[in-house]
Amino acid sequence: MKIVPLDHGLSAYIAKSPGTRSTGLHMSDIYSDLYCDLEPNRFRRGSAPDPLLLAMGLSWEQYIDRCTDQRNRDFPQGEQVERPGEMIHIENGQEIAYSPDQIIFNGVTTLGEIKWTGSSSKDVPREAANSFPPHFDRYFTQMMAYCHCLGTPYARLLIMFPNRYPRPAELLCWSITFSKREIAENWSMLMTHAKHKGMLL
Repeated sequence: MKIVPLDHGLSAYIAKSPGTRSTGLHMSDIYSDLYCDLEPNRFRRGSAPDPLLLAMGLSWEQYIDRCTDQRNRDFPQGEQVERPGEMIHIENGQEIAYSPDQIIFNGVTTLGEIKWTGSSSKDVPREAANSFPPHFDRYFTQMMAYCHCLGTPYARLLIMFPNRYPRPAELLCWSITFSKREIAENWSMLMTHAKHKGMLL
């Protein structure tokens, strides 16, 4: 047997988003910069995300989209789920782009967010609760911002936890209802940060 490592030549293509991101300010610019200030040991300003992990997340979203499309065909009278693509929120005359993973229509408008994380699932809620581990705060900041833009307090969070052996992988989902106060305070925090950093006037 002879084994020779090869250059796969895929590095320049890995983790390329299938959509086209517009120029200008994005919601992710705001909350990503905020978390560089809040948690500098986890989030470093100017650093690029790991392309292989980003690719796993993008691939997972695309796979969930296919599964959701099939479920919609199998149960056409059930809830309907769409991937809306990039949307624009106007704040004091300035555009902020944002891209929800899903918008779910089931009697009310619900934001859907899909995540793939290397974090452990051991401390996440397994029954009704009023909080989530602080390690996931960034997800909730993002979701509340999108809920503000969509005018809904309802969200659904779907997370894939590959976990580490011997813990099995888990796919977990939560229905979340934010209070008006939570959404308003989160939005105020983001807009204050954006203005302080010169992202918004």
